[in-house]
Amino acid sequence: MSLPCRRWGAICVSVFLGLSGCISYHAAPLVLQSPLKSTVAELHTQLPNGEGVPVSLPLMAQNAAALAVLNDPDLMAARAQQGVGQADLLNAGLLPDPSLSGGFAALISGPGSVPAISGGLAEDVSALVTYRANVQAATAGLAQVNAQILWQEWQVASQAEQLCIALVSDRQTIATLQADHDALTQVNNATQAQIAARNLTLGASSASMAALAATDTALNAARQTQDQDRDQLDALLGLQPGVDVPVALPALLPLDAGAAAQAIAALPSRRPDLIALRFGYDQADARLRAAILSQFLPISLGGSGGRDTSRVWSAGPQVTLTLPLFNRNRGGVAQATATRAQLAAQFQASLASADAGAQALLVQIPVLQAESAAADAQAATAANMAAQAQTAFANGALDAASAANLQTAASDRQREAIALRQQLMTARLSLATLLGVGLPPIAAPLMEPPA
Repeated sequence: MSLPCRRWGAICVSVFLGLSGCISYHAAPLVLQSPLKSTVAELHTQLPNGEGVPVSLPLMAQNAAALAVLNDPDLMAARAQQGVGQADLLNAGLLPDPSLSGGFAALISGPGSVPAISGGLAEDVSALVTYRANVQAATAGLAQVNAQILWQEWQVASQAEQLCIALVSDRQTIATLQADHDALTQVNNATQAQIAARNLTLGASSASMAALAATDTALNAARQTQDQDRDQLDALLGLQPGVDVPVALPALLPLDAGAAAQAIAALPSRRPDLIALRFGYDQADARLRAAILSQFLPISLGGSGGRDTSRVWSAGPQVTLTLPLFNRNRGGVAQATATRAQLAAQFQASLASADAGAQALLVQIPVLQAESAAADAQAATAANMAAQAQTAFANGALDAASAANLQTAASDRQREAIALRQQLMTARLSLATLLGVGLPPIAAPLMEPPA
């Protein structure tokens, strides 16, 4: 075998070996069973650091938040985006495969004595020109996805805690309405007994019956609200609807205004959504550099050779280069420039919104604290008066209607206090979420701009 034939044989073997390493398809059937669990004990409880989330009941609000982050089906789907970002980063670091060409021309007439053969091997080196910019863009894109997922986890945790606050308020509200129902039922029964004894007319029962009906309507509405809040918490925890999860709230600690002010100043490096926008800006900036470099692309290097019909062999290099005379990728550069400017404006708008929201809560929370404290004091006074009225009624010193009125008035005060306490705790939780207080920090560092 001649030397050129050996070379062609080596090329064919190399091609065959390359094809043998290609990726093959593997089926991945969908799981058709619902992932929802029927009890809290079935939930995934292991944190990334190896520790377990306590699931003893009543479930503390912070533990419910942790379980929601671990088991929320929507969060599980969102985490799959990390695989897409990792694949983009892998793709950005890969060079294109070389291309192999060959030709054969049969001898038909003329002075030649053998058929002509030709071949070439070329590699597109465009990826080398934009390699650094593409890798930086893909790295920033993956970091952006991670920050977005972390922000979604923060929101899910906050929503779970808010639902715990709502469920505790629902339970307390239902208890006050049930007390009203019992007191008004007693009044209505006493009124009906007096009507039966012909001491009162039928018209006397209308007021008691109307008050009892209004209370029952409010009680039914409160129970429906409790069911809705329970089902929403079940959905976040990955539980089947209707699973009752008793919850408890921690003590409300005083607000540290100084720490909150420091956290507001550090919002761009604390809030995952803001950090995601910063990564998005880094990605757009890297893509702009890649678009500027692409005005010289594509560029390919290689070699070609062959034998003509007179048995003359020849070989030499081959270069393909785009001359930036007319197009110069101006459209791509303009689009990348506009995208970077749009992301910069979006970051400023999001930062302003986050700052304003946190500042507003800092003003609102002290007002809610004062109102809640006053409502608690008024509710305690009203409850004491209602208890005295019940004692007087039991001793025959007070009629049933007066005792019921004092009881419903006390319950109204209690419901006002419950609503204000819920608003205060929700505002404190919203501030913690806005500032990232008590939530995990961003693990990935911000990308430094290229030198």
